[in-house]
Amino acid sequence: MKVTFITIFPGLVEDFFKEGLLARARRTGKVKVETINPRDFAGDKHNTVDDLPYGGGLAGNVMKVGPLVAAIRKATGRRKAKNCRVILLGPAKQVFGQKVARKLTKYSHLVFVCGRYEGVDARVDKYVDMKMSIGEFVVMGGEVAALAMTEAIVRLLPGVIGNEVSLEEESYGSAFKLEYPHYTRPEVFEGYRVPRVLLSGNHKKIEQWRRKNSPSTKQTGNR
Repeated sequence: MKVTFITIFPGLVEDFFKEGLLARARRTGKVKVETINPRDFAGDKHNTVDDLPYGGGLAGNVMKVGPLVAAIRKATGRRKAKNCRVILLGPAKQVFGQKVARKLTKYSHLVFVCGRYEGVDARVDKYVDMKMSIGEFVVMGGEVAALAMTEAIVRLLPGVIGNEVSLEEESYGSAFKLEYPHYTRPEVFEGYRVPRVLLSGNHKKIEQWRRKNSPSTKQTGNR
């Protein structure tokens, strides 16, 4: 899979892929990462990518349509392939989740358009396939959202996670709606004990316990 980030802060993206499983996925070719800076298409000596909004009323500037569309075309080519999806990050009805992550693994190229300032010119909508949010809260720009989505998607690709069975058992996987509580050594900590069934070695009862406790993330330690 190839992932392209259209961003005025390419360093944020590059740093994210320097550690952990994503670094290994990139190193082994499971994912290819590209950054494209809209400033390269600004067309003026100041590399301006934002301007005052028509109609006023906003506290800040809006990202200009021209540099963003040029960056999108650079990423996709004039004829966008069918196995490519261009995603604009920002306020949207569609909220990213695990089901969407699984669907997006089917594409070989994802392009994330990362807005900044007070948002992007609404005409950019005509050049993207999807508008998506990661929740009802505000961050400084689309990079954080794009990187969170990328990690959720890439870790589902074959060979990225060592134990792929664990993908089915974790939160929002297909086996359980919400992940069951986890415990490790010591068996007792400040009076809180690991549930005895997990120490029993009875795999059937352990699975029943996990299914019973999976709908809640509340820890159920016993004194």
